Amino acid sequence: MSEFPTPRVSILIPNYNNGAQSSRDGSVNLILDLLNSLEKTLKNDPTPFEILAYDDGSDDDSLETLRAWSQKTWSDGRPFLQLTEDEHCGILAITANKLSRMAKGDILSRLDGDVICLTDNWVSKLTEYMDQPIDRLGVIGPKQLKPNMRIHAFGDFVIHPHGYIHYANNLPRHAVKRPLEVDHVMGCFYCCKKAVFDDIGGYDEDFLRGQTIDFGLRARKAGWRAFAVPDIEFIHNHVKREDRKTRADTNEGLNYTMDVFQRKWGFSRLSPDMDAIAKQYEGSPLLWNKQFFGPTAFKPRMEPVEQIDFAQSDWARYANDKAFQSKINVRMQATIDVIKQSKIVPQPLVLIGQGDGLFAHLYAHQGGNIVSYDDRPGRVAFAQKCVANQKYPGQRPTFKTLGEGGKIDLPDASVDQILIDGLLERYPNPVEVIRETVRILKPGALMVVVANRRPVFEGEDPTDPATFVRLMTTDRHFIWMELINLVKATGAGKLDIAIDIFKDDPSRDMVLIVRRNPD
Repeated sequence: MSEFPTPRVSILIPNYNNGAQSSRDGSVNLILDLLNSLEKTLKNDPTPFEILAYDDGSDDDSLETLRAWSQKTWSDGRPFLQLTEDEHCGILAITANKLSRMAKGDILSRLDGDVICLTDNWVSKLTEYMDQPIDRLGVIGPKQLKPNMRIHAFGDFVIHPHGYIHYANNLPRHAVKRPLEVDHVMGCFYCCKKAVFDDIGGYDEDFLRGQTIDFGLRARKAGWRAFAVPDIEFIHNHVKREDRKTRADTNEGLNYTMDVFQRKWGFSRLSPDMDAIAKQYEGSPLLWNKQFFGPTAFKPRMEPVEQIDFAQSDWARYANDKAFQSKINVRMQATIDVIKQSKIVPQPLVLIGQGDGLFAHLYAHQGGNIVSYDDRPGRVAFAQKCVANQKYPGQRPTFKTLGEGGKIDLPDASVDQILIDGLLERYPNPVEVIRETVRILKPGALMVVVANRRPVFEGEDPTDPATFVRLMTTDRHFIWMELINLVKATGAGKLDIAIDIFKDDPSRDMVLIVRRNPD
């Protein structure tokens, strides 16, 4: 019989080359930083825990560091950590399964070898959360901070119109105030009940990376719930580590994992078709998020034309707001410049997301030929009403409504130039629209995607229930990689993407310049 109490929490550390020799400048001993942070934050933690480290055949100095720390003890005489050494296999899911099966605790906390724990007595805080009487509570994710101490992720959403997103990304450290239910939490500090691991059979070893996303979705599908919590914090220092010479860290390995995920789940995690997912998983706990699924799912407001107030429209704002006028004029000129530089024979510009019709009016007023689409019939009728008495040097702008499922009434490969303007961040299923634009674009033709930049943080709490609903529905915003991944993944290899050179200018909208690859 052990002289030490049975651990509640098993801290699991899979390691492969996280030493100083594997850092980018050779000076940051990542695994040592992790161990020092564990010693600092847990030295007075009253909740019993164990630390299990599993080295996957490291050939840098991280193995010697682990060996040295395995000889250390806590103040009560317990070994600081228990070390298992093995030959290199390069698949984290295999190592994570071995560690989880060795664990004695009823709570598993898996840490990457390049994280730093910041919160004192975090094991006790974690057990307090796990012991709350919340039905099917199974997964907890601490708040992940960037090295600059802004938030990297406060939980993740995998089944989201924008694809896989890190919630609250780049907000100030203390912006989030309360726990939040999420699809998934980051795998670099992943905490779950041992019962979850046993229930779903552990990690799928077909995944070279991203195995925790699959694990989290399987837990969700089995009815377990996941929450991000604000008062356990850590930093993930993976940017300070050199890329490792394993298949998982190559582009080929990443693409392989993406393919495994899509074959298994039936959707891309970068560009999910929300309608197809709703149909495929109808009745499943996977569709827990009522902002996107079920009878209360968000649908854009479809006000009839008679309810649209001209005084609140883009037309009135353009006339009275010089900053807005400048923004529209810059967007107009940028669109014209891109079209000129493309050297495409002038053809009608297809605008997806016309809004109130202002942009189409201004474009036609400069002699451009434009066909505009919107998903809201009332807005289409309003635009037609606004231009009814206008005169143009060339053809009048045409306004049409998108069909069901984002359908565009144009033939395949018939369009030379498309502008998607502010539609993707409010449309319930953006993949539908992007897929249609790929269909109608000619090989070699051009598309410009404009999305609203996330506004500067103004002190709101993204975990406040009302704010959360708004950020999930009427006030969605992209960050760069979300927008790029969504468009590129939906294009399925048919699109070549360039980013606006002013992408880091917070005063500008985000702009992607996309060309349809030759067939």
